[in-house]
Amino acid sequence: MSKVKVTILFSTYNGEKTLPTMLDALCASTLPKEEWKIVAVDNNSSDNTASVLNSFKARLPLEVYCELKQGKQHALTSGFRHLEGELVILTDDDVIPAPDWIEQFLTLADQQPQFAIFGGLITPEWEERPASWLIKYGHLGILYALNDGLPEGPISAALISGPNSAFRRSILGSGYIVHDGLGPDATVAQFPMGEDTAFALRLEKNGAKAFHSRRPRVRHIVRKGYVNEGWVLRRGERYGMGLVIVRPDLFDSKTKIGGLPIASALRWLLMVPASVVVKRFPPSGVRFKLLWAQSVRHGILRQFLKQRSTMNKTIYSQVGAK
Repeated sequence: MSKVKVTILFSTYNGEKTLPTMLDALCASTLPKEEWKIVAVDNNSSDNTASVLNSFKARLPLEVYCELKQGKQHALTSGFRHLEGELVILTDDDVIPAPDWIEQFLTLADQQPQFAIFGGLITPEWEERPASWLIKYGHLGILYALNDGLPEGPISAALISGPNSAFRRSILGSGYIVHDGLGPDATVAQFPMGEDTAFALRLEKNGAKAFHSRRPRVRHIVRKGYVNEGWVLRRGERYGMGLVIVRPDLFDSKTKIGGLPIASALRWLLMVPASVVVKRFPPSGVRFKLLWAQSVRHGILRQFLKQRSTMNKTIYSQVGAK
C-alpha cells in the first residue's frame, strides 16, 4: 500500500536554468521521501530540461512525463493521471521551497479541515534588483505572483497564486480544467494569463473554500529580463487579456459596440498620443502608471477582438454547413 501523502505537480518548458535550484531545494525536504512524490511534466522542451530532470531521479521521488501538446493546461492535465495522496501541491519550475514546505501544507490541511484550497507565502529571489519605481509602483502580485502583504486566513480563491498552492485531491476531478487558450503556451507570443486563478475559482464555485498561510514558503526566482520595462508592460497586456476570460463579470454590464467595451476602447484611443509622449520621459511612477494602464487596456481590447473573430468564424462555418 502506498504511503504517499502528497503529490507535487508542475509543468516545465525550457526550464533548465531554474530547475536545478528548485530540485536541489526539494532534496532538503524534511518530510520522509516515501511520503511524497513529484510529478514533473516536460511540455516538449527544446533545451536540456529532460536531462536535468532525469539527473535528479536518484535523489528525489521524482516521476518525469512528457506532454508534446504545447500549453501548460495540457501538461498539467497529463500530470493529473499520476496523482497520489490526499493533497496535491501545484507549483512552477522556478521556485525555491523552504525545507519544511511540504510538511507545512500537510499541517495546514489538518488544522483547517473546512478548507480545501490552500495558498502559501511567495517572496522574491531577484536575479537582478528591480528599479525603485518598479518596487514602489509595480503590481508585484500580478507581475511575479508575490503575496507578502496577504494576511493569514480565509481568502477568495482569486488570490491563490500558482507557484505556491495546494488542493485536497478529493475536489480536483479528472483534469486541470481551465478556459481553452488560457495560460502559458510556447507557440503563442502573447497569451492570456490567469490559468491558476481560473482553476482555483472553478473549484471555489463548486463549493471549495480557500485559506492562506504564511508558513508554507517558497522564493520565486525572478529572471533578469523580467524586471525591464518592456517585459513588465507585455505582462500588463497579458493580464488584460486574461481578465476578459477569468473575470467576464467585470465586463458584463459594460456598453459594447461591435463586441468591444466602448469605454475601454475610447480610453485606449485617447491615451495613444499621450503614451507616445510619455515613453520619452525618464522612468518615474507617473510614467509607469500611465503605460501600465494603457497596456492592460490594450490586452482587454485584443482579447475581445480575438473572441469576436473566433465567434464570426464559428458563425460562418455553421452557415456554410447548412
